[in-house]
Amino acid sequence: MTSQAMNYTVPSTKYTPEHTRYGMPTNGVSLPATRYTIHEWTGSNANQYLTSSTERTSSNNLRLESERLRCETADRTRRTQNDINAKLQDRIDNITYWKTEVDRQLQKTDQEIANLMSSKKQLEQAHVATQLPHEVATTCLKHREGRLSIDLVHDDVEIQLLKEVEMIENIQALLQQRISESDRQLSELRHCKSNLELDLKDKCASYGLDSRCAGLHNGSLGMALHNNSVKIDPKSATPAAYEAFSHDNITNAEKQRVSSCRQRELNEHTMHQTSNDLHKQAETVNESFRIRTQEMIVAKTNLEENLNQTILEIGSMNENIAALKEAIRLKDSPMRVAHMRLNTRSYRPNIELVRDPVQYGLVEEVAQINDSIEALAAKLNESEAKLRALEINKKGLEEDIAVKTNSLNIDQSQCLRLRKTLVWRRHEINF
Repeated sequence: MTSQAMNYTVPSTKYTPEHTRYGMPTNGVSLPATRYTIHEWTGSNANQYLTSSTERTSSNNLRLESERLRCETADRTRRTQNDINAKLQDRIDNITYWKTEVDRQLQKTDQEIANLMSSKKQLEQAHVATQLPHEVATTCLKHREGRLSIDLVHDDVEIQLLKEVEMIENIQALLQQRISESDRQLSELRHCKSNLELDLKDKCASYGLDSRCAGLHNGSLGMALHNNSVKIDPKSATPAAYEAFSHDNITNAEKQRVSSCRQRELNEHTMHQTSNDLHKQAETVNESFRIRTQEMIVAKTNLEENLNQTILEIGSMNENIAALKEAIRLKDSPMRVAHMRLNTRSYRPNIELVRDPVQYGLVEEVAQINDSIEALAAKLNESEAKLRALEINKKGLEEDIAVKTNSLNIDQSQCLRLRKTLVWRRHEINF
């Protein structure tokens, strides 16, 4: 009989807790719920070895990669920070250069302003100095208006006196023109100075901030994160615009200083030329007086009533001028308040800088006060001009009353003596 081989292969089945792997009952003995084969056990161990080796290898690679990344990022951060430090120093050097240039231009502009103001003061003194010869010439003409009968002639003395008055008035107008031109040039210079001062102030502030930044390091105290600052402001200036701004300020200042130098040269030439012309004409008038002295006859006229009325009007006009000046003075405080409010509100930060009704109201208030001041000033100028006209008229009347007794007294005792006073004080009108 052919024997058949016995199959001892353990089926890979799971047994219940009530039976053994051979199907025998456990007789109530508690066994684990699951049973594995040796093959499964060996495979499980091998799988754990492989997984452990893989994880260790991955972990080792990760550690090596982490170390490499730490070194790389530390080096990159260090190089970036060093680069920023170098750029900060370059920026500080650039600010220092422009700050020095702007400051130098500011000092030159200050000096030129002082020089032009000195030149303008000389013009003003020259303008004031013309008042004496103008007053003398007009006084002599007024004296000679008292001549009577045949002696009331249009002689060479009158011709030269009229020419002298016209010349002096033209000189005064020319000097006033030069003064106005100097004022405009001073305004341009002061505008340049204001721009330079603002530019210098900003550069000093920027220099301080960047110097502070340059002094910061990784061990500095009080440092914090400012995420809102990590951006490029689209409204910020480019380096080219930054340099162009200061360059334009410097160029404008240099241009205005050149114009100011030309203005000072023109002022000097004008004062020198007009002084020579005035002195030459004064000698011509004196010579005419000496020739015509014996021919003059003066008559007295009764002008006391006109003189008294003029004096009363001068008193009234003086009161009017005082009232106008007081009205103008009273506008100063409201103007200062409005300007102070506008200046204070200009420091409102960011979006708070609103063109609100208050801002429009303040600007309108300043304009309104300016209009009031201009109206008062115009009326004051008109009143002062009228006062001067009244004073000249009063002086003429007084002189006419005093000298019209006879023509000889006017030309010899009064006019020539008055003009001799002009010769004695000639050094005062030597511009």
